[in-house]
Amino acid sequence: VLSIAGIFVLSIVSVFLVGFIFTPKADGDSVIIEYELPIGTKLEVTKDITKQLEMIIQKEIRGYKNITSIVGVKGFMGFLGSSETHKAEILITLPEFSKRIDTDSVIREKLRKHFNDFPSVIFNFSSGGMSMGGSSSPIDLIIKSNDMDKAFHTAEKIRDIIKSNVPEATEPAVDMKSGLPQVEIFIDRDKAYSLGLNVYTIGTEVQANIDGVTASKFKEGGKEYDILVILQEKDRDKLPDLDKIFVLNTTGERIPLSNFAHYEKTFGPTNIKREDQMRTVHVTAGLLKGAKLDKVISDINKQIDKKIAKDDEVLIYFGGDFADLMKLGLNTLIILLISVFLVFGVMASQFESFLDPFIILFTIPLMFIGVAFIYIVTFETFSIFTAVGLVVLSGIVVNNGIVLVDYTNLLRKRGMNIKDACVEAGGNRLRPILMTTLTTILGLIPMAFSKGEGSSLSQPIAKTLLGGLAFSTIFTLFLIPVLYSVFNEFSEKRKLKKALKRERRLRLAQQEEI
Repeated sequence: VLSIAGIFVLSIVSVFLVGFIFTPKADGDSVIIEYELPIGTKLEVTKDITKQLEMIIQKEIRGYKNITSIVGVKGFMGFLGSSETHKAEILITLPEFSKRIDTDSVIREKLRKHFNDFPSVIFNFSSGGMSMGGSSSPIDLIIKSNDMDKAFHTAEKIRDIIKSNVPEATEPAVDMKSGLPQVEIFIDRDKAYSLGLNVYTIGTEVQANIDGVTASKFKEGGKEYDILVILQEKDRDKLPDLDKIFVLNTTGERIPLSNFAHYEKTFGPTNIKREDQMRTVHVTAGLLKGAKLDKVISDINKQIDKKIAKDDEVLIYFGGDFADLMKLGLNTLIILLISVFLVFGVMASQFESFLDPFIILFTIPLMFIGVAFIYIVTFETFSIFTAVGLVVLSGIVVNNGIVLVDYTNLLRKRGMNIKDACVEAGGNRLRPILMTTLTTILGLIPMAFSKGEGSSLSQPIAKTLLGGLAFSTIFTLFLIPVLYSVFNEFSEKRKLKKALKRERRLRLAQQEEI
């Protein structure tokens, strides 16, 4: 009994030794570096940075196919909006996998070492292609608030915390920039109302002077042209020009804007995002190769709790891969439970018993020991594909138990006692069990350990099946006979006690009749 308990404790501990689930990335055919300088940087400066990066790539990267640079990234889809001279990107195209020297992960590591050489530049590695909702970054913190300033300042603090305290998170960045210079007009409402003005009239007058207003239309040759009334450019390109704007009050008196308003130069965000009707800022970061997502997320959470004061007006939570994996992990657990339930139902219908399928199901926890062992030895990390392999294993590992239990039942029907039947079944079924298991394991070895294009996606499934099947088979040969003997002896004792009670009742009934 202690041995059985120890095995199951080991199977549970093994899962936690490996680490958390993450989504493995397939080997990419290219590496895209996106970077941006401070807003307002001239195109020539951005070109100089690009040339320096190209020289670094040519010097340090081995086996690339070609380099493509785009300086002055345009708006959405490449054709909307004006060109942003402070942004650029470099595409490094890699050859086919067999001719590749530096993989995409190696290239990222080499280039990442040079990012500190450009302190004013914000770098980011892009996955290429458009994200179908959500962030393509492994780490994505979502900050929501109705107060844009609070959300933005909180996001900047979190970015700085990640950069200085969590080295496993790479290239932390805030998706909102505050770089556009702007002038804010603050209206003294009490003064304005006392002068017979209202905010709508003031706003309309300012807009008409700065942006112009369509006074009428001019028709010529069947065509219409707007007649725009606006101040001359020389009268609206400096801050003191705002003092020249006059607003008519209800009595027709012209009152200068400076009498009831003052101005401040500030910087405004280049874009504002809303999610669920709240202003939202994202703090994104990459994940260092070999780092575990759950550990990095935990470290970030601890740092946020220490260094950022809680504010009821600001919501902070994780999105990106972490949120997706939480949903996928729950779905996988549900699928695994359903598969185990279906396997149990099939076995119960075939054995016409609930006890024998219950004994066989004890082989399922044993597969975790094998999976954990092979993952630790090969430095693999749990992934979504590991979960897929576990679902498949839940239907495979029970096969050996079915063979043992079925043959043991057959020997008991022939008159053997429980212990002799367990020993005999283990010896007679050893050869067919080892044959079927070895053929499967040997077939999985090339898939589990061979390197090639897409191997990072297929290897977790193969390793899961290989490790889980090998260890569950070894333990099954010893555990299932022991469990079968313990449960059936206990069941027979209960039956014997019930039979004795019935005999006593019958004797008592017969004595009373006599």
